[in-house]
Amino acid sequence: MIKKSLIPIIGLIISLTSYAGVQDSIGVTKLNNKLHIRYMVSPGETIYGISSKYGVSLTELFETNPELENGLKVGQVISIPYNPESMQHQAVKPTDNSLVYKVQPGDTYYGIAKKYNTSVDQLLKMNNMDLKAGQEIVVGYKNSTTGTTVSNSTPANPTSNTVVETPSVTSTPQNATNAATNTVTTPVTTNPVVTSTSPKDLNQPVVSSLPALSPPFNDMGTPYDFDPTRKQILVVPFDPYLYFSDADDEIAAKSNMPRTKVREVFRRRLNTLLMAQGYETIHLLGSKIKDSLTDLNKIYSSVNYNYQQSLINPNSIESKLVQQTQSTTPSNVKKNNNWIKNSVGTITGNNDPQSQAQNTNLPDDNGKYFGVSIRNPDFFTYFNTKYGIDYYVFINQFEVKTNYQNCLDRAALNYERTFTVHYSIFDSTGKQIAGDKFKVHYNSNNCYVYQIVSDNVPKMAQKIINQLPPPNAQ
Repeated sequence: MIKKSLIPIIGLIISLTSYAGVQDSIGVTKLNNKLHIRYMVSPGETIYGISSKYGVSLTELFETNPELENGLKVGQVISIPYNPESMQHQAVKPTDNSLVYKVQPGDTYYGIAKKYNTSVDQLLKMNNMDLKAGQEIVVGYKNSTTGTTVSNSTPANPTSNTVVETPSVTSTPQNATNAATNTVTTPVTTNPVVTSTSPKDLNQPVVSSLPALSPPFNDMGTPYDFDPTRKQILVVPFDPYLYFSDADDEIAAKSNMPRTKVREVFRRRLNTLLMAQGYETIHLLGSKIKDSLTDLNKIYSSVNYNYQQSLINPNSIESKLVQQTQSTTPSNVKKNNNWIKNSVGTITGNNDPQSQAQNTNLPDDNGKYFGVSIRNPDFFTYFNTKYGIDYYVFINQFEVKTNYQNCLDRAALNYERTFTVHYSIFDSTGKQIAGDKFKVHYNSNNCYVYQIVSDNVPKMAQKIINQLPPPNAQ
C-alpha cells in the first residue's frame, strides 16, 4: 500500500523537476513526415510570442494543435512545425572555437541539449538538420579567454560563464476569454493621440531602432520601403480567437479540409481583398515583408477589444457616393427608396460592390459593435515610423451563423447563413474615424468554402474600404 501511494508522489516530483529545468523545447518529432519541435509552455507566454519566436503562423499552430482553440496553458506541450528558413537567420555562424559533438546511435536533440546545457531550438538553429549517427554537430562555443563553453540559449542551470539569451517580452492578450463570454474589457489606452513626426517628413530609409519605445516596439526590425507619394493603409486581419462559426463542420466536410482551415480561408481572403484604390495597402498576413509575422503578433498583443458605439465617418468614400447619388436622384425616386432604412447595416444579394454605398447605409441607431482599443501608447509611433501608415483598418471579429429554424430546404441543406463583420479604422494620430458592424445574408446550399468566399467576401471588403476617406482627401 505504501509503495502504491508513493508512485503518484514520485511521478509528480519528477514531473515538477523536469519542468523546472526545461524552459522551452523538449524534443523533436515527425508528424506527417515533417519535423516538429515539442515545446512546453512556460508561465507568461502567449501564442503570439511562440509564433514569433519560431517563425510559424498562428494558422500553422492551430492546425497542428487544435487544443489551442481553448487557450494556452502553462505546462502544456505543443508541436511547432520546424521552419528552417525563419530560424536560420537567427543562427550564430560556426567559428573555429565551436564545440563539436559526434552523434551516437540513439541520441536525441533533447538529450544532447541537456548534456550541453542548451536547448533544442538552439541546436536546430546552429545545425539545421535531422540527427544521424556519425555526423558532427555544433553544440556550443568555447570562450576564447577562459576555454569554457558558452551556450547560445537559456540553460537549465545558468552559470557565470553562460551567455543568457534575453526572452522576448509579450503581454497576455485579454480578448480570447472576453470575446467568448461577452465580457467588456476596459482598455488601458483608448484612441491615444500621437504627436511624433510622420516618416514622410523625413528622408528614407527610416531609423532601424527606437530605443525610447517600450517593448515590444523598441526593436524596429527592417524598415519598409513605402511609396512617399501615396497614402498607406495597414490592414490588420481578425485574431483567430475572434472567429465564431456554427457552420465549419459542414463546410470543412464538403470542402475536404481540416476545420481550422475554413477559418483561415475567410481570414486570408478578406485580408487580401482589402485593397483600396489610390492607396498603397500593406498586408502583414501572408506578406513577404521580413517582419510581417512578428509585427502582426505585436499588434495582437497590444490591443483590447470591447463593445463600442458605432462611429460613422462623414468624410468616407461611401458618404461622398451617397451625397452624389442624393443630389442627382429625383424626389419621387428618393421617396420610393425609403425601404433602404429597413435594412441598415446589412448587405443583400447585390453583386456590384461599387454600388454598395448607394444601396446600404451605415447604422444610425447607435448600435454597438465589437471594437478595438489600442493599449500600448507606442503602437502608432512604431508603425507610423516603420511603414509610413496613414490609416489602420482593423477587422475585429468575424461571425458565421446559420438559421436552422428557417431552413429553405432541409433535405437539400439549403440554409440561410449570415456573416457579421466588425471593423475599426484609425488615422495615423491614433484617432478613430470609423467603427461598425454589418451583416451579409447568404441563401444557398453551397458548403464549398471557396465558392462561399467568392460570393460574399468581395462585398465585405468593399463595404469596409468605402469607410475610408478618398485617397486624395487632405
